[in-house]
Amino acid sequence: MKQTILFVLLLIPVFSFAQTEIQDANLAQYYYSQGDFDKAQVLFEKLYNKKSDNNDYYQGYHNTLVAQKNYAEAVKIVKKQIKRNSKNASYNIDLGQIYQLIGDEKNAMMQFNTAINNLASDEAQILGLAILFINAEKFDMAIATYQKGRKLLNSNTVFSYELANVFMKKGDVTGTIGSYLDILDNTNYDMSNVQGYLQGLLEDQKYVVELQTQLYRRIQKNPDNNMYPEMLVWMFVQRKDYDGALVQVKALDKRNKEQGARVFQLGQSAFAEAYYDDAVKSYQYIIDEYGNTGGYYMVAKTNLLQTLKTKITIANNYTEQDLTTLRNSYEIYLGEFGRGFSTIATQRDLANLYARYIHNLDSSIAILNSTIKLRTNGNKSTAYCKLDLGDYYLMDNEVWDAMLMYGQVDKDFKDDELGEQARFLNSKASYYTGDFDWAKAQLDVLKGSTSELISNDAIALSVFIQDNTGLDTSYDAMSFYARADLMIYQNKNREAITALDSLAIKFPETSLQDDILFAKARIYLQQRQFEEAAKMFQSLDESYSTDLLGDDAIFKLAELQEKYINNKEVAMELYKTIMTKYPGSIYVVEARKRFRDLRGDKVN
Repeated sequence: MKQTILFVLLLIPVFSFAQTEIQDANLAQYYYSQGDFDKAQVLFEKLYNKKSDNNDYYQGYHNTLVAQKNYAEAVKIVKKQIKRNSKNASYNIDLGQIYQLIGDEKNAMMQFNTAINNLASDEAQILGLAILFINAEKFDMAIATYQKGRKLLNSNTVFSYELANVFMKKGDVTGTIGSYLDILDNTNYDMSNVQGYLQGLLEDQKYVVELQTQLYRRIQKNPDNNMYPEMLVWMFVQRKDYDGALVQVKALDKRNKEQGARVFQLGQSAFAEAYYDDAVKSYQYIIDEYGNTGGYYMVAKTNLLQTLKTKITIANNYTEQDLTTLRNSYEIYLGEFGRGFSTIATQRDLANLYARYIHNLDSSIAILNSTIKLRTNGNKSTAYCKLDLGDYYLMDNEVWDAMLMYGQVDKDFKDDELGEQARFLNSKASYYTGDFDWAKAQLDVLKGSTSELISNDAIALSVFIQDNTGLDTSYDAMSFYARADLMIYQNKNREAITALDSLAIKFPETSLQDDILFAKARIYLQQRQFEEAAKMFQSLDESYSTDLLGDDAIFKLAELQEKYINNKEVAMELYKTIMTKYPGSIYVVEARKRFRDLRGDKVN
């Protein structure tokens, strides 16, 4: 028992000292954080001298001396630390920084260079020293460290990512880009990694110009290295400069004898991004360069037709001559490749052109009836043709023939998405003919469709029927509207407008008033009467902004102002209205994107 008490008594001074040390250290740190450097120095100096056999309080003592501009004393303790541990390069950096503070650049550089010169062929040591320089914002010395490390490790590509990062911190655009491109000289690196790092930099035009300049320079110096032109193509595509990308892709195509493969991919990318002219150039190059013996000849011609059709129809500003020229191109294509299984997609496109744009339903129906009879057809190919044929029968007012086509597809593909699509179209046909109860029952089942598009369309039409038939047991107003809606689908625009105007007068209290305005706007859009369409959307916003179509009207009006009326300022305000007035709208994300594009924001 006495021995235990004696042992405890002997430990009391040790615990007491440790307690005092912790209190002093905390207090010193508090004084330092408050800017009371005199008091902090007294405590740090006391702690440093008591613990002279280690470095626990060196940094705090050093920092307070520097903060008070007591450089002479700071130099003394740093040199003292260097004597204790000459291999710790952080002391050389501390000493170099003090020399810089007193204007002794010569000695400062001597210390920094000493740290670098003492490096060994140890990657971890090199990285550690560079990080010390970076933390001290001595970026040039960090760069020198990495460059010395390259020599020590006998590699011109090691530390490329790290060098690029330091150059970027320094604001050296040339060095940043050069370091990233150096990585491509090492075949062990994945180009996509470099692209990932560069992608964010392309928001800044300085980096775009420098990347393009250096890539061209490297292409000239190393014409057989595909990496650099491939990077240039990638850069052009990121910038949506498909014309510039095509120049490089064509050069790669010829050099590597790729037979148009890469050019074809670029055409697909340009088409997906709605750069139709560039897609046309890509496909036309393949056709002209390789002729009908090329492996991509037919598919390039197919995609060329699809692109030309999309270009003139999606812009909604085509002429009769445009349609005639396009139709002739389709006929020439089918004359060359035949009307068989391999050209079904093109035959469907031509039928669509006849039905929806040339307004020749007889020709479109004849094409599809002929296509459906092809013995080489796959079941799904036949089904798609039948769905199209059903649509065109409906446009031709042959409602029962349309429903027969939809029913056949539904029967053949009961448990497939195609079957669900057929059931939706059948439900819509029933809606057009006024059979609302049956249509709604089918639509309610389709709400659970595996296809999000079908499900959303089914929900929208079901809700529309419910909202506009729930309080009207006669369904008269709704039947009137459905017939007008069918007329719009059939391109009977004049009759549709007359019917809609009559509906508004005959049923002035109906809840369909906002839908009438929206339907008329759709007609004017189809007829390219953009000012009239804008008036309809404006009226809808002014009178029915709290109804379901309020945000639809504003978004459509914004699109009109942006794309057709060409009033960007008004379009911006309308997109802004979507974000502020309708924060829960499905259009918010797209409205924000378009607003930023119009404002000139640089976004990926």
